[in-house]
Amino acid sequence: MDKKVIFQRLGIFLAYPLAYAYIRFMIDGTGDFSIDPSNGAGHFLITISYPILALVFIIVNEFVRRGRRGAASALSPEAIFWYVMTFMTALTASFGPGLELSLFAMHLCAVYSVLVSNNMLLGGKTSGFIIADLIDGFYVKSFAGFPNYIIDWQCFKKNQDQSGEVTSPKKNPLGAIVFIFVMIILMIISVSLMASIDEDIAMFFDDFLSNLEDYLIDVNLFEVFVRMIFAIPVCFYVYGLFSRTAKSNGNNEGKVASWLNRILGKGKTVSAVIVYVAAGTFVLAYLLFFIKRMAYMLGGFTGTVPEGKLVAYYAREGFFELVGIMAVNMCVYLAIILFGKTNKDGKFALPARILVTLLMAESIIFAVVAMSKLGLYYSIYGYTPKRILAMWGSLALGFASAMTICTVNRNKPHIRAGILFTAASYVAICILSGVLETLS
Repeated sequence: MDKKVIFQRLGIFLAYPLAYAYIRFMIDGTGDFSIDPSNGAGHFLITISYPILALVFIIVNEFVRRGRRGAASALSPEAIFWYVMTFMTALTASFGPGLELSLFAMHLCAVYSVLVSNNMLLGGKTSGFIIADLIDGFYVKSFAGFPNYIIDWQCFKKNQDQSGEVTSPKKNPLGAIVFIFVMIILMIISVSLMASIDEDIAMFFDDFLSNLEDYLIDVNLFEVFVRMIFAIPVCFYVYGLFSRTAKSNGNNEGKVASWLNRILGKGKTVSAVIVYVAAGTFVLAYLLFFIKRMAYMLGGFTGTVPEGKLVAYYAREGFFELVGIMAVNMCVYLAIILFGKTNKDGKFALPARILVTLLMAESIIFAVVAMSKLGLYYSIYGYTPKRILAMWGSLALGFASAMTICTVNRNKPHIRAGILFTAASYVAICILSGVLETLS
């Protein structure tokens, strides 16, 4: 049998078990699927259901992808990276700073890995279209592919060679199902007759049926039945995402990317003078803030606290506001590139590049100050998951600001590096959180 057909059948067979496992693990909890390692310093609970679920997700996607695109279709390094990130984010759900955040990251990486493995990104690679890519995966591909789970069952009707010609007669699996059902009924009748003759056989089956009844009570068949029902639409959704993405040739993605570029290009109508004034206002406002609050800015580095303030209050004061200012500055930059006029070659004029560079440099200073305040708080009060998560947020925004400076001055987008760093640093910070949790 052709390997491509084998992969098609495996993908269809495993889609529903994957959907059922998703319902079981994501809704009913994972307490029954965990291990509790310990050492001399402490212990923590590792939930293994999420990484197993992510691994099965990757395997099923590969089966569907190779069944659609060809059994010998090799993975790209980018696809391998996002597969690893899907597994790692699922693993960090056990020891990361937040379960909900890790599960959210796992979903993002999982859907994105399907798109990357099939080379279905709007920009051809990880780019500024990542939000549109995720919308395409979460909604367009998955819902449009709903009927594929029914349609693709035709691969069981006949064996085909690469030319599409029938190489063997059609087989009806219904006959095999009826035969097995009849054999089970006859076996039950036969065992019942033997049990009526031999008391040992009767006692054995009485014990067996009693244990089976206790097991079924513990399993709670009603909950299993409810999961089986809800797993049906999940199966259609997940398989639709796999199959629709693997079936696409990328033409629609190219058209959408061209349309988005045209829409973004039409919005660049704001004159350079207005851009200069707006960006300059932000740069000047932050410069004045630096001068006025110099002692406040440097207190985290020197370990000095303004008179009359507690260390805890000072360390927390303004931290989230600084992070919010960094986020605002990124929005200012996005507004400039979306609405500001550019030269014929698509580049911004030198004054605009200087102002954006200064704005992002100030954001980096804000990130460093925020980290210093957090470090002061951490040195006194120790580790908590929220503190280490706040540290990651400051680090990610600071790195994004640095990549923005590179983008503006080199006229080459560096958003891909920012996305990869954000994903990898999140996994790293979760691992660090697990280590600190163990030692605490």
